[in-house]
Formats: sequence, C-alpha cells, structure tokens
Amino acid sequence: MSEIRLEDATINFGGEWLSAEDIKAKIKEKMDGGDMKFADLAAAGEALNKAMENAHTLEVKVVITKADYEKLKAAGGDDDNASVRAAIKAFLGGGKAKASQTPKPASKPKEKAKPEEKAQETINCTKCKSPIEIPSGDRPLELECQFCGTSIILEAEDQSEAPPPEEKAPEEEKNEPRRQDHFIG
Repeated sequence: MSEIRLEDATINFGGEWLSAEDIKAKIKEKMDGGDMKFADLAAAGEALNKAMENAHTLEVKVVITKADYEKLKAAGGDDDNASVRAAIKAFLGGGKAKASQTPKPASKPKEKAKPEEKAQETINCTKCKSPIEIPSGDRPLELECQFCGTSIILEAEDQSEAPPPEEKAPEEEKNEPRRQDHFIG
C-alpha cells in the first residue's frame, strides 16, 4: 500500500509525492507517447481518490499546557500535525497511527537502559486503549499513557492464598440436620 498524506491530498509514487492532477498528467503523458503501461499510476490515483473520499478535514485550535505539549511531542515527534493525528488515532482506534498515513520523524521518549530486560508486559490504557508497557513487576505502580496522559494505578498483587475450606469430621456431619428439597410438579 502506498503512503498517502491526507493533509495535502498526495500519494507517494516512486519516491515522489503526487496529487490527483499530477497522476492524471503523467497518465496522459504516457498515453500521448504511446506507452500504455500505466496501470500502476491508475491504481495509485484510485487509492488516493478512495482515501480522500473517506477523509474529513477538521480545523481546530487546541490550547494545552506545556507539559501536555511535551507529552504530545514525545508521542508523535516534532511535527505538531503528526503528533495530534497520532494521538487522535490512538484515542479513536486503540493504537498508534500507521506510518503509511503520515511520515513521522524518528523521535522516541527518553528511556533509561535496563540491564537484562525481560519481555515487557503491556496493558491497554483505560481511556484511549493504547498499549502501555509495564516497566517492572513491582506493585503498586503508577503509569501514564503517553498518548492521552491518563494516569493508571496498578494495585499491589495479593500474594496470600485463600485458606483451604474447613473440612468437617464425619461425626459432625451426622449430628447436623439434613435438608432435602421436595418439588411437587
């Protein structure tokens, strides 16, 4: 699948960002030159057209705190539009934005290197459903979703086992009254 930038209605075709008009001009140029091999261009044009038909433009002004802005940048890189788009997609779709929609600069939040890391356990954010890595087995633990900022507290795990049910001695069973249900039907 080709990369599509919805914000400027272009598709990456052969390393070049083309609009629908650019694709149409390239197809016409091939046809005028007698080259009838333009199915890949036509498919790219169709993919772009379908993406634009299913797109909706929102123009909003968002005012957030500097701390929230830093969280947003950590989640989506230095491009504010890409950061907001990633956060919205994570909130709506329960996951990170797909790279095919918008190229995103490689920028990750700073993490401390841990020696001998085990496979990370993850949970989903209770609000936006984005995956959140649990850094250790220690509990209680407070986590924060990097996409929506929701705080999640993992309670201490109960290590004690329930006591075994008391067993009655055979003599005790005999001394108790018996109950028997009778149904008339």
